[in-house]
Amino acid sequence: MTDTPNQPREYDVVLGGGQILALPPVDGAVLGGIAGLKHRFSRCNAEEKIETLAKALTYGEAGLDLVIQALGDYSEQVRWQAYAILREKAEPRIQKVLKAYLPAIYPGEIDCSRLGGLLAVGNWQAADQETAALMLKAGGRENGTCLKLQDIERLPGKLIQKIDRLWDGCSKGKFGLQVQASIWQSVGGNAKADYSTWYRFCDRVEWRVKNCWIEYNRLQFNLNAPSGHLPFLPVGGFGVDVCLESLFQKLKN
Repeated sequence: MTDTPNQPREYDVVLGGGQILALPPVDGAVLGGIAGLKHRFSRCNAEEKIETLAKALTYGEAGLDLVIQALGDYSEQVRWQAYAILREKAEPRIQKVLKAYLPAIYPGEIDCSRLGGLLAVGNWQAADQETAALMLKAGGRENGTCLKLQDIERLPGKLIQKIDRLWDGCSKGKFGLQVQASIWQSVGGNAKADYSTWYRFCDRVEWRVKNCWIEYNRLQFNLNAPSGHLPFLPVGGFGVDVCLESLFQKLKN
């Protein structure tokens, strides 16, 4: 039997009859437009929700309402994607929504919004560079340099904790400072650690492979990387072991 163009397919949302036949795919034709998209958003996982948000903008104000709704989603990755979409909008009502929402997504006056947006869409390398920039700025260092112990002691604990939550949430627990702190402890990292401990840590997160340091542009900026591989921390030089211990202690304070 030939397909009838005006008849719903098996994955369409049928409106008017009161019955939903099945969950439509992202690219499926949806009877009722935005209603079908909202139905799909309520039923799918985080990755599919992010795809759905990108399509919502084609539905004008009704689509924007769905993106605003996503700011309250259970997934931090979805929330940040919604924020990344909305922050590009100049409409007064959108700016008013974001102004009310901002205190909930970063502590104090430390703006982690760009980092959250990059992580939400899986732009791991740009997110890594943004992480370093945030930490260096908060520590009083210029971008492209390394944090020293006195710089790390100036870092707000809330900033470090927020950076960790963003990395952890968007990588599903694979990346982040807490993951790195656990690895650090597992190789003997503590207040009395030395350079041999630092080397063992770098071996575990594969910043060093077969006793050779990995160049930055050869790091693995994807989810196939080892646990704790990212973010690449802007610490180094003399006293790096003490710096790392001090940085991880910020997660507890």
